[in-house]
Amino acid sequence: MNTRTGDAQADFAGLVGKRPILIVVLPLARLALGAAAVCAVAAAGFGGYWLAVGSAGVERLFAPAPAADKGAATIDLPELIVNLRADTPSRFLKIGLTLAVAPPDRAKVEQAMPYLNNALQDFLRNLDQHDLQGSAGLFRLRTELRRRFNLILGQDAVADVLLRSLLTQ
Repeated sequence: MNTRTGDAQADFAGLVGKRPILIVVLPLARLALGAAAVCAVAAAGFGGYWLAVGSAGVERLFAPAPAADKGAATIDLPELIVNLRADTPSRFLKIGLTLAVAPPDRAKVEQAMPYLNNALQDFLRNLDQHDLQGSAGLFRLRTELRRRFNLILGQDAVADVLLRSLLTQ
């Protein structure tokens, strides 16, 4: 056997023993460095938030979410059929709403029902079909109705406006 070949085989045998270690260690080292970089970025972001809002803001961030009020009373508004604006392809809107109110405010809401119906009809007659498209449109509809009802009744008398039915034709 040639000495060159023997030396080459010896060198190759030495590399084969070290190669599995390199195949395992290098990816693990890269993974550890990547995880350290992600942790550093998260720590910097949290530190920046803490500096911006202070300790009270951080405590609010980690405070438990308030439980949903299961004691809220619901009041069904009568279903309405209104004309939409004249320049839309859909001409009519049929809508049924339910108001979620606190039990102490129920009497106040029922007493103000004619004013709520008036505000509802005024608002709905100025809508067009494009205002009601998609989940974002329905969300805007619900929040605007809630805002208008709370302007009539007082602050936060209506906790939520729920859609029972909605039909455009």
